[in-house]
Amino acid sequence: MGDDEGSIELHFVDDVIPGYWWIFPVQKGMVNVGIGMVISEQRKQTGVKKSLRKLQHQLINEHPLFKERFADATMVKGSGKGWQLPFGSPRKKQKLQPRRTAMAGAMCVGDSASLVDPFSGEGVGNALLSAKLAVSLFDQSKHSEGFPEEMANEYMSKLWEALGPELSNSFKIQKIVKRKRLMNMFVRKAAKRPALQDALTDALASKEAQKKLHSPLWLIRNIIL
Repeated sequence: MGDDEGSIELHFVDDVIPGYWWIFPVQKGMVNVGIGMVISEQRKQTGVKKSLRKLQHQLINEHPLFKERFADATMVKGSGKGWQLPFGSPRKKQKLQPRRTAMAGAMCVGDSASLVDPFSGEGVGNALLSAKLAVSLFDQSKHSEGFPEEMANEYMSKLWEALGPELSNSFKIQKIVKRKRLMNMFVRKAAKRPALQDALTDALASKEAQKKLHSPLWLIRNIIL
């Protein structure tokens, strides 16, 4: 990482699927290195006692793809931190999705409402949208003595109506990533096809691109054929 700019790297390695290990350029000679994984899968694959921090240390020091690249690297003091992200994955057998986010007197926005994208881990856009919706429903004069339950229910309904399709689609893609053979086939094809490369990278930021990845017809046409 000698240049001022570099590529953002996402690595789908065995020990982290479904999830990914990232290397983001920050400035000359410095990168943000992190690991993200669904906690239920982490417990299945690495055991409850093995934290993601320990798994990351193992990848940096032992994995053949990374150990030589990081041989002379040093960690910035105090930078080794982590946090659980509240994904907006649809919950089974639950009427309110992704969970209850409002009641009489209160509305939750952003991470407090569990709106993080299950595939990309991005949450800022959804947080801003939820805040905009909350502001549109709250009237300082009308609700000076309390925010009513019926408005809270309207907030939850409109929030899932706006974000539900995207969050549900991202959850489905997250499940696809667990299928190692399918992912390997996709990446091998993508190495030869620029259109697939663009689809894979765009899926981390574009909702339209994510819809393509979940289309069986699109997958068959671009991977099998």
